[in-house]
Amino acid sequence: MTKMTLKEVYRRGKQELERSGTPDADFDALCLLEHFFGADRTALILHGDKIADSAVCRRFFSAVAERAAGRPLQYIIGKWNFMGFDFLVGEGVLIPRDDTEIAAEKALSLARTMSAPRVIDLCSGSGAIAVTLAKLLEQSQVTALELSDEALAYLRKNIEHNCADNVTAVRGDVTKDFDLFPDGSFDLIVSNPPYIRTKQIDTLQRELAFEPRIALDGGGDGLFFYREIVAKWKTKLRPGGYLVFETGEDEHEPVALLMKRHGFTEIGFELDLQGFKRATFGKI
Repeated sequence: MTKMTLKEVYRRGKQELERSGTPDADFDALCLLEHFFGADRTALILHGDKIADSAVCRRFFSAVAERAAGRPLQYIIGKWNFMGFDFLVGEGVLIPRDDTEIAAEKALSLARTMSAPRVIDLCSGSGAIAVTLAKLLEQSQVTALELSDEALAYLRKNIEHNCADNVTAVRGDVTKDFDLFPDGSFDLIVSNPPYIRTKQIDTLQRELAFEPRIALDGGGDGLFFYREIVAKWKTKLRPGGYLVFETGEDEHEPVALLMKRHGFTEIGFELDLQGFKRATFGKI
């Protein structure tokens, strides 16, 4: 490979991503540059004329080719930041997203009104919500329930990676294993369940084809897991406890109605940056 400067490496990587139609090619090229060369945007400006190591260049452009083919950037890098904490990710686990921070922030604000809150994160995946709450609520006890063996492995790694000793990972099916816990076990239930309508999954961006379908498919109307959780887990909350969901862009109203029918009160919503009601919550 012809010797290249860091600037040349970055430009070529960006161009290859642009040609493939990869969205945010500039951002992705910079992330890959930092991952492989340890050079962020400032370093690129100050030291961009430095000759790049040829072996590292080969790994960089191999990763660019993977990204150009649609593999998620987060899987290539192997980790992603969520609310200030790094989470290990890869095939078999849902990638933490900014939208999920809305539900996590709401759960955090509610839990901070409680003394030593007992929290359970249903459909926990990588553990992004569970670990974040545990780290920011030092007196809390957090349970993270996950069915997928692949995701559970990442969940356990992330508990260890973030030294979140107050999180307990449990393998369980949210539709069946609610009786693992006595009634009144929790002050707060939080969940980012699968909520994409089955027929819509194959029409979404190509990156989602790399993520586990089990973490995306919410059934025909997208509401299957909301119904299961509200009906089967409400008694696991102590009186006065809260349930917080991440909800899809058009799902807040049916989820709120479902919660109301099952006795939840003080139902409210939290908006994301685009103005969508991204979190739905209520008190039992």
